[in-house]
Amino acid sequence: MEAKLIVAALVAAAVLVGLWAWRRPPRRLSRMDLRALGIAGPAIVQFSTRSCAPCKAAVPRLRSTAERTNVAFHQVDVGARPEVARALGIRTVPTIAVAGGDGTVLGVWTGLPGNGEIAAAALHARDAG
Repeated sequence: MEAKLIVAALVAAAVLVGLWAWRRPPRRLSRMDLRALGIAGPAIVQFSTRSCAPCKAAVPRLRSTAERTNVAFHQVDVGARPEVARALGIRTVPTIAVAGGDGTVLGVWTGLPGNGEIAAAALHARDAG
């Protein structure tokens, strides 16, 4: 009986560690990462793939937010450039980043955050640069 409980506890721990690793957000993007991609701030950057339906659906919203806040909008296809996804730790698309005028990353989201969050970060990026 005791052995079964130990095995069950080990399996549960392994599952939790696996879920944590899968849900972990990408490592913090840095100024150097964005410059290596040819992106200068202030900007909204969407990391996506061609086959990602939520990524495609988000583009008009992100473009509109970029235009309203007067920042650039960039898309990076990590499906075509898997080395970028690997280097930045991007496991989920869409991943959205907002960079300031000096290239400093001010926010990173996995999935689709509300327009208010991105707009607030984009306004801060624009005004800080």
